[in-house]
This record gives sequence, structure tokens and C-alpha cells, in this order.
Amino acid sequence: MFRIFSGKSREDEQSQNDRYSRSTTQGAKPGRTINYDPALINALKKDHHELVDVFQRIWSEGYEKRDFRQLAQLLTVFKSNFQAHLIKENVRFYVYLEQALAEDVHTLQIVKDFRTDMNDIANAVVQFCKRYTHEAFSQEMIRDFKRDYEKIGEALVRRVTLEEKELYTLYQPS
Repeated sequence: MFRIFSGKSREDEQSQNDRYSRSTTQGAKPGRTINYDPALINALKKDHHELVDVFQRIWSEGYEKRDFRQLAQLLTVFKSNFQAHLIKENVRFYVYLEQALAEDVHTLQIVKDFRTDMNDIANAVVQFCKRYTHEAFSQEMIRDFKRDYEKIGEALVRRVTLEEKELYTLYQPS
């Protein structure tokens, strides 16, 4: 596209694209786009620990102290970390499992159901973060925050436990 500026010919671009394609798929099984990463599960569990820590701080440093500026800042951090975790999980974990379990229709369906469920939880978490990222709360928001925080917390604890005890055990080299 920018050959005019680079001085490269179309053939040079094609050979560079071929080299890139070969280098990114070396070591992958045919039909695979994501390789097994032995450090991934520990990284995902570390994310969980950090997310739980920030989530608890939202309560203790923000809500309990009625410091809504701090609460808003922590919600922003939580949302950002949560979304980064989801991207890592969706791109590296779920894609690998779907490739590795392609022949096991039953288990593959369970994994897809987990993924769908996580997307529903993710939407609720993002909406929660957006709703309460304000530096001033009305009395109604203060009351609703407690209820919503507890619901989100329960869903996250249930999900993290399920992922770490059940789902992550499926992630094996193939």
C-alpha cells in the first residue's frame, strides 16, 4: 500500500508477508493459530488475584469511607484490568481450547457455554463500572451501589472459583 514511500516492490512485500506467516505459525499444529503457553494459567490466576484485590478496595477505600472520587478511580482501574484479563482469556485461552477440543464436541460445547456466560458477566461488570464512576453519589446511588456491588461480587467469586477449579484444568498441551 505504501510502496511509493518505502521503495519496496510488490514482490518484496509479498516475500516479507510470507516470512511473517511462516514465523508466526512455526511450531503450531496444522489448523492451529494459538500455541499452548505453559505460563498462561498462572498469569490468569494472578489476574484474578489482582482483580479481587482492587474489587475489595473499591469497597474499603471508596464506599465505606464515602470517598467517591477514590471509588471512581478504583472502578476505572478495575474495569481496565478486567477488560485486559478478558482479552487475554478470549484470545489465548478460549481460542486454544476450541482448537484443542475440536474433536470433542461435548466438552467443546461446555467451553463455549462458559465463554458465553463470561460474556454476560462481563457486560454486567462493565455496566456496573460505568454506572458508578462518578465523584458524587446521590442517596439512591449509595443505596443501589451496595446491592449492585454484592451481586457483582458474588458473580465474580463464583466465576473465578469455577474457572480455576474446573475450566482451567482443560488447558493442556496437545
